[in-house]
Amino acid sequence: MKRALVCGAGGFIASHLVKRLKTDGYWVRGVDIKQPEFSPTAADDFRMLDLRESRNCEDAVRLNEGARAGFDEVYQLAADMGGMVSFIPPRPISCGTMH
Repeated sequence: MKRALVCGAGGFIASHLVKRLKTDGYWVRGVDIKQPEFSPTAADDFRMLDLRESRNCEDAVRLNEGARAGFDEVYQLAADMGGMVSFIPPRPISCGTMH
């Protein structure tokens, strides 16, 4: 069974990607800074992590001790989408957040 990590899995597009991957027979870990907004997650494992923190990125990709290998695929859909006040410039953050 292939394993996939979906970053931003609480969002609209990524939540649908999780469902598709599950339909295709993947084991899926979803990660987001917030709970899924549109429906309960279909992910096998969902973790609320702020991926702007490197230790959280490490936690997201770490599998259990007995795992023989890592993830087969990683989908990066996590982003600050703004919202009603998206015209206000965002606060500065490190460009090296995602490695």
